[in-house]
Amino acid sequence: MAYVIPKRTFPHELFAQLPKSECERFIEVLHYIAESENPEDIKTVLGRFQTLFGFTSSIGGLAKLSPTGTFDGFTNVLNVSYPEEWLRLYWQKGYFEVDPVFQTALQKPGTQHWASTYKKASSDKQREFMSAAREFGLHDGITTGSADPHCGIATFCSFASDKAVDLRRYFKLVEYFGYHVHLALLRTAPHHIQATDQCVREL
Repeated sequence: MAYVIPKRTFPHELFAQLPKSECERFIEVLHYIAESENPEDIKTVLGRFQTLFGFTSSIGGLAKLSPTGTFDGFTNVLNVSYPEEWLRLYWQKGYFEVDPVFQTALQKPGTQHWASTYKKASSDKQREFMSAAREFGLHDGITTGSADPHCGIATFCSFASDKAVDLRRYFKLVEYFGYHVHLALLRTAPHHIQATDQCVREL
């Protein structure tokens, strides 16, 4: 049976609470994400979103899912402005095993406010991770992701800030934008990622 992309109702409430200038900025990034033809285009749009909405760092990409739907490694990561030293430390220290946002995303794709997810952290290793992230200016942020079991691929994008994020204004904004990033990442996936073949044909 063919996979059908679910219809989404227009989020009137999202735009009703934004000033006109931010609505115009959001239409701008939606235009460019729809026009993206390759991963570098998407990387540029992530950077544009970061700049237009006052975030300090951003990253996105594709992850592979096993036949049972569990995480099976990254296949394409688009690092716009996360510190390279932080990414190296993240893997060297195995922070992906304790990162509360990452671990929550593996269990249930969706949108997360870092500070809210961090409140559930309890172990010393998790506290070490959060302290190290803050040292690199990653104090707060919003991460959103989508999973497509039809083709064994999950997508993600994260926008970080060196201060507390205005959750009321930006949570739903990132969530809606993330859905369009998801489609663009599938559409422009590198040819060697065989798992996306069926998805791209359906799109």
